[in-house]
Amino acid sequence: MAYSRHTDRTTPAGPAEATDPQVFAAHYRAAYSRLALVAYGMIGDRAAAEDIVQDAALIAFQRAGDFQPGTNFAAWMAEIVRRCALNFRRKAKHRRTYPADPAMLTRLERQPPKAAGLRSIASPAGDILDDQSSFDDELVRALNGLSPEARCCLLLRTVESLSYAEIAALMQMPEGTAMSHVHRSRTALRRALSRPALASISPSEAAS
Repeated sequence: MAYSRHTDRTTPAGPAEATDPQVFAAHYRAAYSRLALVAYGMIGDRAAAEDIVQDAALIAFQRAGDFQPGTNFAAWMAEIVRRCALNFRRKAKHRRTYPADPAMLTRLERQPPKAAGLRSIASPAGDILDDQSSFDDELVRALNGLSPEARCCLLLRTVESLSYAEIAALMQMPEGTAMSHVHRSRTALRRALSRPALASISPSEAAS
């Protein structure tokens, strides 16, 4: 697929290796934190996001023979995660969800498999606050105002410190689109949040 053919450390050698349960599990664990952020960004519910990633893992293992050697395993799985998330959203559209669940990323670190790469989702560039207890109604409203795709890109950039090329591969979009989502999301959060520390962000910081 156009934006998934980047190799990385989560890429098995080929279908035979991908269908080995232990090998598949190892690559799944390596990609888990990214997949969880994609699911959460798509639906905005931590518990449901975890379920979606698990469902996607079962589907992916059943289809492991379809995995193309030399392509990005995490991106391949992320496509399945997004499809599962979209299916969840269609089924649950009558229910209210909370795209800015304050406890999501803190609790996610405690869930198996361990998402070792998770870090604070705050930065001086107007992303999300360092102190998870500092989430407030303004931040909730600001995050609610982002599209699911924009939330995914913002979280992948901020939490996982992924490059725009890596985000593009996971989200199946052009690199420029991923960059635009992140920058526009940061701008939206800066405008929505009233905290002085975020209101005084310099242009150079915002461009990071």
